[in-house]
Amino acid sequence: MSETSAMFDAVLEMAAAAKRGNVMRWTEAKTTQHQAEGLAFMNSVLLGVLIENDAVRRGVHPADAWAQLRAGGLADFG
Repeated sequence: MSETSAMFDAVLEMAAAAKRGNVMRWTEAKTTQHQAEGLAFMNSVLLGVLIENDAVRRGVHPADAWAQLRAGGLADFG
């Protein structure tokens, strides 16, 4: 398994654990052999892909989706 694939798996595990509120599992996934900067970057890439794919699915231009998220702030997010 490549480093990028392993990092992707770790990021997915972190997201699933965070959604469940399982801080212990999130920490375990975060502290695998990966560098924190790499995990943060991979998280950002995945979030960007999800935001833009959701915008396209809803028939919204991705740039408009980013603007809506910025305008709405955290209170309006998911």
